[in-house]
Amino acid sequence: MLWLYIILGVFGLLVLVILIKTFTFNDKNKIKKIDSREKDDQVVEELKTLIKYKTISNIDKSLVDFNVFQEYINKVKEMYPLVFSKCEFTQTAEYAIKLKLKGESSEKPTVLMAHYDVVPVSEGWDYDPFLGEVIDGSIYGRGAVDTKCTMVLALHALEKALKNGYVPKNDLYLCFGSDEEVYGTSQVKIVEEMKKEGIKPALVFDEGGGITTNAFPGVKEDTAFLGVVEKGMVNIKLSIDGNGGHSSTPRRNGPTVQLSKAIIRLEKHPMKPKFIKCTKEMMRIMGKHSIFPLKLLLANMWLFEGLLKKVFMKVSADTRALLSTTFAFTLIKGGTATNIIPNHVEVNINVRIAPFNTVDEVIKHVKKVIKNDNIKIEVSAANKMYNECDYNLEAYKLVRDVIYKTYDNIVAAPFIMLGGTDGRHYNEICDCVVRFSPIKVSNEERKGVHGLNEKLKVESLQQGLEFYEILLEEL
Repeated sequence: MLWLYIILGVFGLLVLVILIKTFTFNDKNKIKKIDSREKDDQVVEELKTLIKYKTISNIDKSLVDFNVFQEYINKVKEMYPLVFSKCEFTQTAEYAIKLKLKGESSEKPTVLMAHYDVVPVSEGWDYDPFLGEVIDGSIYGRGAVDTKCTMVLALHALEKALKNGYVPKNDLYLCFGSDEEVYGTSQVKIVEEMKKEGIKPALVFDEGGGITTNAFPGVKEDTAFLGVVEKGMVNIKLSIDGNGGHSSTPRRNGPTVQLSKAIIRLEKHPMKPKFIKCTKEMMRIMGKHSIFPLKLLLANMWLFEGLLKKVFMKVSADTRALLSTTFAFTLIKGGTATNIIPNHVEVNINVRIAPFNTVDEVIKHVKKVIKNDNIKIEVSAANKMYNECDYNLEAYKLVRDVIYKTYDNIVAAPFIMLGGTDGRHYNEICDCVVRFSPIKVSNEERKGVHGLNEKLKVESLQQGLEFYEILLEEL
């Protein structure tokens, strides 16, 4: 009987601790939004103008019209005369733009980034993809969201500030890439030059997570996701050779079947999930604004972490990708005719590597899971892994606080970027690379990025300008 009382007492104490943690799990430190500024229609005209330039990048540089890139740069210089007269301007061989505005100090410089190259367009658009006009309250055209908008916002905000005698507290750099969409090197070259000059930015601010509605169960506020780390990437090719032959006499367990089995095994046996520091912080923040059952779980992750891992791995592709390295089977090659069994079959796996895994660990996992020595494994296009930006750093908090000053009814949280950005190159010289696009984009508008009918609401662009204006005041 004594043991029963002890067990009940321990259980009661556990329940009490859980409830105390849950009821004290509240967000008390959020900064209030400041008064909205007057709407600026000129920034809309500037984005409309720059969308009209077909700055389409391509891995095959022979297919790129660099005359258009130069025309784009010339137009930018014409549109922002004070920026280009007050700043030290450099145009790289890859048509990237680097601007430096001398500040009161060089101790904690900031880099504001964007890229102006865009992906190709396909048929199916409702209007000309490079129309650059406002339709039904939205600026329409390729690059409206990704990312000519943030380039325009940074330049317009700086031009406006310089008219009022603006001098930043620390040196300010604006770096605009020309080949981000094809994993190019334009920003790499800028980083190399900064390394030679001993420049170590306190903050690098690039595209990334945006402002999302209904981002987390039970959270009514909009959510601003600040990417503090991004996944690595590697392409793995699995290939197998064997006896093909005529389709009338198919042999069992041929090359196609063996490779298919390997794909299925990898699909069924993912790499182990893990909560990294920023993912835990994201869930902690979201939990404070969520419904009671989720608040209870997220306030007590010390107890429910295992359960949450299982839930996140099954809820959706998005939640699964936050916790683990993912495998996407993209290119499959084999047969050349309908009545010939191929002798050679191959598949490309695009692997997005979680920060806690390495390329070597991925290869080891693949070998262990497929269990087939006949399958050849080749690795290409591996991206380097980087550490996450600590969300306790002052530079991160500065961006977070500017979000709260700009937007009402919003929650800001760090998260892991599932895709890649040029910001990763700056991790070599900066401890705080924050990937965030300060514009509200609906789910429909998000589909237009790299898809059809890319567009951005005029209201979203104008509010994004407020963010950049406040940010410059803080730098």
